[in-house]
Amino acid sequence: MRIAVVEDDPDTRKVIIRYLERFQSETGTHSEIDGFSDGKDIVNGFRPLYDLIFLDIEMREMDGIQAAREIRKTDRKVILVFLTNIARYAIKGYEVGAADYILKPLSYELFRMKMLEFEKLIRWNADRSVVITAKDKMYKVFVNQILYVEVMNHRVIYHMDGQEDIELWGSLKSAEQILAGMGFAKCNSCYLVNLRHVQAIHENVVVAGGRELQISRPRKKAFVQAVADSVGGI
Repeated sequence: MRIAVVEDDPDTRKVIIRYLERFQSETGTHSEIDGFSDGKDIVNGFRPLYDLIFLDIEMREMDGIQAAREIRKTDRKVILVFLTNIARYAIKGYEVGAADYILKPLSYELFRMKMLEFEKLIRWNADRSVVITAKDKMYKVFVNQILYVEVMNHRVIYHMDGQEDIELWGSLKSAEQILAGMGFAKCNSCYLVNLRHVQAIHENVVVAGGRELQISRPRKKAFVQAVADSVGGI
């Protein structure tokens, strides 16, 4: 997991980070944790890197609600959790798709219980699946296992990681509709690439899952930007 803690009170921020480290030690999980002292600090140059963001609602320069609105412009999937002294303030958080809120001061027992639930949500995000229908067969496919989708002679081929490829009649547009909002981008009119599997870009070639795919000139700028937004820079 990659986690951000946005809290203007340094003592509270340290407590949350300490709780996260304790939770990791107890559960055997691993997280990269970044701390921010204000909403504007995380919003400035934000990239969709995080699985979970803790946001204090009341901060000096940019409050948590405003920061959440900015974050949601780039990342619709990240789990947002608000920190507050007053429960009624947290209701605003649901306007920006917050998963939960935690009242301060925090107890470790409550924090641990919440983290177990957040882990389930993160795992669900990672294990999202789609249903692909080919002739008389129906496939449930985990999104993370799709390397890229290729169209060739009116056939759509889902190239899979460690599994047999799935082939059916159709168009790339139909695949785009199925995978919309799940981290895919076209590098040319024939390929829809899973950005999670991009390993390198050089000249007009993208390496995804160990395979080299051509990037068309008209799509290069948008594709490179999509990769940068996905991984936080190349």
